[in-house]
Amino acid sequence: MTPSPRSNWLIPAGLLILSAVPALAGGLRLTEFAGGAAVLPDSERVMSAPVPLALHIVSVTVFSVLGAFQFAPAFRRRHRGWHRVAGRILVPSGLVAALSGLWLTLFLPPAAVDSTVLAAVRVAVVGFMTISLVLGFVAIRQRDFARHRAWMIRGYAIGMGAGTQFFTQVAWLVAVGPVTVSSRTGTMAVAWLINAAVAEWIIRRRWRSAVPGRPTRAPAFVVGHQPRT
Repeated sequence: MTPSPRSNWLIPAGLLILSAVPALAGGLRLTEFAGGAAVLPDSERVMSAPVPLALHIVSVTVFSVLGAFQFAPAFRRRHRGWHRVAGRILVPSGLVAALSGLWLTLFLPPAAVDSTVLAAVRVAVVGFMTISLVLGFVAIRQRDFARHRAWMIRGYAIGMGAGTQFFTQVAWLVAVGPVTVSSRTGTMAVAWLINAAVAEWIIRRRWRSAVPGRPTRAPAFVVGHQPRT
């Protein structure tokens, strides 16, 4: 199925909007590190680990912005050289984002509304994101483009969790009230689940539409694709 012309700008625009709030918050946090006034909550706690947090902010921002254009069909086809160069930046930045996030989870003192369950969820999410990016890299080295695309979509979806978490937490605030320890865990976990579900829907939709007559259900992790030679 040929992608709709609107998807060529709707996809990157939507992804950039989703990443805007975390990028803005990250920029404000970096300004604090540089000596600016504290404008975000929890500044005293995060100031204990400025280097890992700065690495996390920069790498997540690069990962989310570059990735937004990697998934625009026409842009990718017209700028294959750019796609390859951006991919060489995207994978390392995603791995730095995941591993710095793991460090912050394990060694930064938890916030007042953090829980042990949330820490465990974060560790699991980081593990899945790391594996997805590594498998995506291995797949493209084997010229298995379908599997590469599938794993990169999964890794990017997990990496964009903070953008979705902004909306799930705002929805909780509007519908219920202040975020508590349990609701913070729930709203953050639900956001990652939403992103993961959307990623799987996109992967299977592309599988079904790529060649007429294919089964309606894609093999798990798109394992039916063989590397191209």
